[in-house]
Amino acid sequence: MKALYWGFTAMWDELSRLAQKYPTLMRVEVMGTSREGRAIPVVTLTQFARATAEEKSAVLVDANIHAGEVTGNAAAMYWITQCLEMYGNDQEITALLDDHTVYVVPRLSVDGAEAYLTTPAWLRSSPHTYPYSAPPEGFYPDDVNGDGVILHMRIPAEDGAFVPDELDPRVMRQRRPGEIGGTYYHVFPEGRIHRQSRSGDLPPFARAYNRARSGMDFNRNFPIRWANEAGQDGAGPFPLSEPELRCFAQWIIAHPNIAAYAALHTSGGVILRQPSTGDDTVLSSFDRLLFTRVADMGAEASGYFAGSNFEKFATGHEAVLMPGAADDWMYDHLGILGFTIELWDLAHRAGARGYGEYGMRHMIQRTPDERTDDERKIYAWVDREAIDQGVFPWTAFHHPDFGDVEIGGLHPKYVIQNPPLHLLEEECARISPFLTRLGLSTPKLRIPYLRVTKEADHVYRVVAEVANGGFLPTTSTEKGKTHTLDKLTATLEGTVEFLSGSSPYIMDHLDGYGGRDAWATPIRQRGVVEWVVRGASDEEVTISFFAPRAGRVSRSFRLSFEA
Repeated sequence: MKALYWGFTAMWDELSRLAQKYPTLMRVEVMGTSREGRAIPVVTLTQFARATAEEKSAVLVDANIHAGEVTGNAAAMYWITQCLEMYGNDQEITALLDDHTVYVVPRLSVDGAEAYLTTPAWLRSSPHTYPYSAPPEGFYPDDVNGDGVILHMRIPAEDGAFVPDELDPRVMRQRRPGEIGGTYYHVFPEGRIHRQSRSGDLPPFARAYNRARSGMDFNRNFPIRWANEAGQDGAGPFPLSEPELRCFAQWIIAHPNIAAYAALHTSGGVILRQPSTGDDTVLSSFDRLLFTRVADMGAEASGYFAGSNFEKFATGHEAVLMPGAADDWMYDHLGILGFTIELWDLAHRAGARGYGEYGMRHMIQRTPDERTDDERKIYAWVDREAIDQGVFPWTAFHHPDFGDVEIGGLHPKYVIQNPPLHLLEEECARISPFLTRLGLSTPKLRIPYLRVTKEADHVYRVVAEVANGGFLPTTSTEKGKTHTLDKLTATLEGTVEFLSGSSPYIMDHLDGYGGRDAWATPIRQRGVVEWVVRGASDEEVTISFFAPRAGRVSRSFRLSFEA
């Protein structure tokens, strides 16, 4: 298994190689194409010899919806390879592919990630110009000194708000109230001023409005509490305006066997669950139990923290928290149990405070001294763990717009947003067990009881019981019961005449064992169907139970069979 930051061509070559090597376990298809014409891959993993992918409950994992979060893509590729290479040798992975289906979209932002990996550019999701049709006048991040990385600049100024830290001068601490007598700086990303207006000489900061050429955020473009650009940066002109997301949403709707979902992001070292709209009382008690138990399992398996989107991200200042996000759409509109996993936690590794552990409300309440102390710890960790690649010392440079500046800071791509390459495999390995167990948590139908009794010549009574042995209900969540129109159905197929009962027979959905927090009979995990049929004693018939998110279980027998 390899943990790499995959370029687009290398990623597709590896997926094609694996599909050729493991034809009974893997298929790779093109889900759609990006704005720039790149193919978006979707991988299906299951033991096809046992049943079709669509006849098994499925987990969907997507990654790299944000261009710079390439650790998610690395983790998805790593898990795909692990599932294939360890099938038949690892009990959990073998059970996962035998009895369930795995769908993986290893990179959604195929255009943006390629720009991120091959140029100095910072961007959120897509490299196309947005929200403007043409970049307006203002300040844009750029690799001014040509070293291949967009760092930070510090410019000495009497009105500067920052000063080098006394203990570690690489750290820029906030200037204290009333502080005088030192050398103070403005600090902001490395970049250039893009001029358009024709005017006389003006000081550079007169045009330094913060701008972004590529401000599209795919994870604000889903049709859930969507807000336009005035209410949410990067939201797009309308929900699912982006071709990458439109084909993704259409593909999800076309695969109703998806019962669980995970989105791989960076960073924070936290498994995020529902709800996003308030504290845990927003959820039903049933769904709250499912979400918390699965998230806590993931935290134990990975060593990450766990909490709700609201607990970790809400500051109290938001009108709507993260409108247009994928995990909200999956739960609120489709009733699917879903999680956002923020890989890589630089702060926690360094012994500093991070939102994954404390939440954003606590983070914004840190004092300036606490922020400086956290920054010192991070620099000290980078000195130990990312020698010669993580820290760029402040270096003098004559800037074409601002004159004499210094450029430096931490590597934004492979220290802050993603781990250094030598730590990537460790990060991928941490999350793989959770993804496997999430897949194993999806519904799993079984037939624990089947009895055929002869009532008269060529007349037989057939009684069968179906049970859900999965953690999740056959609708994925309680909310899913209101969103899933197709019920659990039982069918009896063969050359018989139905004297009592019908086929198909519509049944109620079944809970999984995850909804049980007290001792009780499993009445809601099981269902019974009964038929009286006329047929030849040697007639072979097949009974099947099927629900879109639970898959199919079948058993064939002759009417002369008695048990």
